[in-house]
Amino acid sequence: MPSWLRVVVVLFAAVALLDDLRSMPWSFMPPAPAVLSSSFLVLSYGAVALLAWSPLASAVAITLSYVLATVLHDYALALLCGCVVMVAVLAMLSRGTALAHLAVTATWIVVSAGVLRNSDFVWTVGIPLGVSALIGAAVRFFVTQYRLNTRRLAVLEVTHQRLREQERLALARDLHDVVAHELTLVTMQAAGSHRQQDPGELHRTIDMMDSAARSGLHELRTLLHILRDSPGAPDERDSSSGLTTGSLYGVARALAASLERAALVPELELGDGLDEIPTSIRGTAARVLQEASTNMIKYAPTGSRCALRVFVRDGAVRVHAENQIRRGAGTDSGRRELTSAFGLRGIQERVALLNGQVEYGPRNAVWHLDVRIPVA
Repeated sequence: MPSWLRVVVVLFAAVALLDDLRSMPWSFMPPAPAVLSSSFLVLSYGAVALLAWSPLASAVAITLSYVLATVLHDYALALLCGCVVMVAVLAMLSRGTALAHLAVTATWIVVSAGVLRNSDFVWTVGIPLGVSALIGAAVRFFVTQYRLNTRRLAVLEVTHQRLREQERLALARDLHDVVAHELTLVTMQAAGSHRQQDPGELHRTIDMMDSAARSGLHELRTLLHILRDSPGAPDERDSSSGLTTGSLYGVARALAASLERAALVPELELGDGLDEIPTSIRGTAARVLQEASTNMIKYAPTGSRCALRVFVRDGAVRVHAENQIRRGAGTDSGRRELTSAFGLRGIQERVALLNGQVEYGPRNAVWHLDVRIPVA
């Protein structure tokens, strides 16, 4: 019960009790009836006041008031206070206690009608108490619905927050995958251009940087188009190219070409049926290949051999990448600036969403990356 309502209930009971006590003709009443009448007043108004602390105690007090009302044949005050208590009991107490109070009240009505030998008493007193019971039941229903909706809202807020975190994480992974590869290629080519003396070779390097930058811009625009796309909007994306969409064969060949531009020697092995696997798995495999080739450009020695293999075996898509590790790669400050430390973590997160496994690490100065994604 709200604090303001408690104050109102207590003030009403106190003022009404003092007014009735003051108006009673105590000087003309024998001691026994005076004690019963005063007790009846205290129990009736006390039952209302007790609602501010304990509806159960209020139900007990009003039951005693019913008994005294039958003895004193004073039903008006018992009816008034009983209606107030009936609303509160049915609204706040448990279902079993509320039903017990209804049974006690019905018994009192029937007994009092028998004492008075007046069948109309049942309707005179029963109808107001019945209406009060309906009001209490309605209040109970709305309070229950409010509490249930509050719990549902809390669950929805937690779910919404979790979905926002998942979307933010997915967006961070996509931005890393889209931008990191091409920018790494551009940065590595720009770093090597300072040592080139041949104008023709320098022009070829600039052309490679331009191609990588355009490819990265294309991928970024494709991702932004997907994020901004609305239902029913025309699809203007080119589904035949790019790492975000398109054939896994085309993605692998494009990455092999970027490795060649970075002065590496790629060995590409692609199995059959790669474009027949589900789109989500195909996209994840493309991202794994992209991150693997990005790390090769960063850490593999110039002119070294590197391998990219993708095939379907035993109901799973398997991606294997390996490359030699440049000596001192971990202490090269220039390459440390290119490292975000999110690439391998992003691969693990993407593959985990598809119930796959990821293994990686150096073996005899060769870095290995093995990914298995179940198709079914």
